[in-house]
Amino acid sequence: MTYIIAEPCIDIKDLSCVDVCPVDCIHQGERILVIDPEECIDCFAPTEQLITSWGLRSFEELENSWCHVLTDSGFKPAIVKRFRRKPLVSLELAPAFEERDRYGGMRLTTRNRSSFRRVVRATPTHSWVLEDGERTDALSVGQFIPSMRVLPKRDSESHRLGVLHGLIFGDGSWNKQEIRSGEHLHYVQLYGSRVARYRDFFDQVNFSPCLDVQPGYAGTGVVRAPLNLKRALPEDGDPEYLAGFIDGWLAADGDPVKAGSWRLRSTDHAALDWLERAALVAGYVVVGSGQEGSVETNFGVRSRPIRWLYLATREVFWRVMRVEGEEADEAETFCAVVPGTHAFTLAGGIYTLNCGACEPECPVEAIFPEDALPDKWQPFVKINYAYGEGFDVVNKLVDEYADEHDVQNPPLE
Repeated sequence: MTYIIAEPCIDIKDLSCVDVCPVDCIHQGERILVIDPEECIDCFAPTEQLITSWGLRSFEELENSWCHVLTDSGFKPAIVKRFRRKPLVSLELAPAFEERDRYGGMRLTTRNRSSFRRVVRATPTHSWVLEDGERTDALSVGQFIPSMRVLPKRDSESHRLGVLHGLIFGDGSWNKQEIRSGEHLHYVQLYGSRVARYRDFFDQVNFSPCLDVQPGYAGTGVVRAPLNLKRALPEDGDPEYLAGFIDGWLAADGDPVKAGSWRLRSTDHAALDWLERAALVAGYVVVGSGQEGSVETNFGVRSRPIRWLYLATREVFWRVMRVEGEEADEAETFCAVVPGTHAFTLAGGIYTLNCGACEPECPVEAIFPEDALPDKWQPFVKINYAYGEGFDVVNKLVDEYADEHDVQNPPLE
């Protein structure tokens, strides 16, 4: 499906839609702008995912729905739409970081040791923003795409409660469900500076002399909650709560690595899968994953292997490692139309421009999806599609329509 420019544009020709079109498919005739249907709309495969205020969602499950998508200025409203069928390419992306080179300058580089990759299926001429702010509709190997993540506040009550949940989930224990109150009782042994720094987050901290023989002991935090926090993930938590939960889990189980980032190891594969989906909303970008080969321990063989995630807190970019056409036939494409901003964030924090940017920018509301064009303006389907025959044909059709319908659009003030 393409977009159509209709009668309200005749003799107006405001060019604001041209400025925001990510694929340069809007062209100027003598009395009207027209959209080249062969170039209009370059988007994503229906199964690709984007970051919304509800978490990760695929384009196809959000079709025709309004949602809030992550942009460089927070969450903004957008509508997800289905567009025409087009061929797709697979883009293989690797995480990259800005690091100092041997000459004292800064450069973007990927880790040679890292095999972590993300694959995005998009149309070949989809428009992207690059690390220097420039746009391209011909993404190629070696170019860098910026990433985006939410930076939630970490001074709220929601964050405090999330930290307690994360500490319990990572290294705490469930004790019992109290009969009288029905609340679940949890304990967290506060060992080490990373965990002890959250001592004041607890409403109650006990001190056990028998545990004080262990170095770094700062007390035992007590948490009462309406459910067993040791078994629960915050599926519906707000960004502050999610940030607190992940902060607490990392403090309990994570290993700090370069530049304030973390490596988290666990045998709970479902929890790590959830974390990979939720990390961006909490201010982290997943830039590595893997599985340890050994399952032998001093206590026998593990029931399942240890998996790990690498979570970055510094600025991340994505380097294009491969662009490969798909052998499959053309596929239906989807995109998020974000009025005013015209950009949003895919899974993994991959920042991209959107399609349909022209529609909300038109000051006279002359641009419509082809399947939503009012019946009275159906002749403009022929006019826009006539672009391929040349502007002599377009101009003739517009003159005939304007004379027949006595079109007299007032100029914009």
